[in-house]
Amino acid sequence: MDTSETKGSASIRLDASPSTVYAYLTDLEKLPGLSPENVRCEFLDGADAIDVGTKFRGHNKSGDYEWHADCLVTVADPGRLFSFQVPPGVEFATTWSYRIDADGTGSVVTETFDAPLLAMPEIYPGKIEGRRDNLEAACVKTLANLKAALEA
Repeated sequence: MDTSETKGSASIRLDASPSTVYAYLTDLEKLPGLSPENVRCEFLDGADAIDVGTKFRGHNKSGDYEWHADCLVTVADPGRLFSFQVPPGVEFATTWSYRIDADGTGSVVTETFDAPLLAMPEIYPGKIEGRRDNLEAACVKTLANLKAALEA
């Protein structure tokens, strides 16, 4: 776990190959089932697969608050790393990453976020007390859900 005010991470070991983990994480129909906030994803601009430069939209909900966020895939390295920026083209965008490391017959998956706006209340007026910790807790939950899905 990270202790900065803008970054966080969580890791988990899975009894699944890196290629299986990557395929699950980059399936926009399955990805929302992992996250405690993301409820639906859709490709944008005619895309139909994850690759560097692919844009997609995540539809999210936390409590009564609902929003959508456009995302841009910045790294698509099958079996190793999947990263995207939210929203694309914004100076202080959040970067989400899933690193997958082979571990014997399974994998160790690390989800990380870097959300610089969390440290900029003058730009991010919606700064929510405890948001960084909530995001890191969401990483833990997402990875637990991934483990349950792949080891079922």
